[in-house]
Amino acid sequence: MTTIRDVRNAVRPLIERRDDLFSMGRFVFIKPVRHILRGVHFERRLDPKIFGSRLSVRLLVPATAEVRQGWGDQFFPTDHQGQVLDSGWDAGVPEIVAQMLDTTEEMLAQLYAIETLDDYHSYLSGPLFPWVASPSIELSAIMNHAMKGEFASACEKLESSDRWLDHVNGLTPRFYKALQAEDRVEVAQILHDWEAATVKTYKIGKFWERTPFPLELQG
Repeated sequence: MTTIRDVRNAVRPLIERRDDLFSMGRFVFIKPVRHILRGVHFERRLDPKIFGSRLSVRLLVPATAEVRQGWGDQFFPTDHQGQVLDSGWDAGVPEIVAQMLDTTEEMLAQLYAIETLDDYHSYLSGPLFPWVASPSIELSAIMNHAMKGEFASACEKLESSDRWLDHVNGLTPRFYKALQAEDRVEVAQILHDWEAATVKTYKIGKFWERTPFPLELQG
């Protein structure tokens, strides 16, 4: 399997030519990071010389204690006839690695349009990803409502899903109570704390910009 060092070495030319990207672990992310992580994940394959690759988009909330791939399609190299090589990117072939970086750059360009919370939810629940499980879309909707200050809608969706209500209560019971009380200050603080925890998990603190949520900008 390719290692994190292999990934770091392979993507270095891309990072050096783009000041809006950074590499961390098996990822290349767009910076700065504000609420949403957008990038590419380079996956392990059984062959020690092969990279897999897929787009990776995810919210920073709720908090996660483990690095996750994120949501997005896989993409593959092509041969000289333009045929897809779904075996993956061969790290031992310089031409294939160069193609990987060029294709990564093209794929990342699709993610710059995902700037707002609504953009993210539309991305996740849209027709491009019919395989995204409905519970994940439900969680996205809950967080989207909460971050926008739509507390009644967030509560309604939480109350309709024992899975996610148990999950957020496991992180902190303060969140649901704050939503019920429509306590903007408390909800915002919990969301910021969750973001900070996810940022720590991914070790991307120097690329994260703590940014107000829409609920904090409302009069």
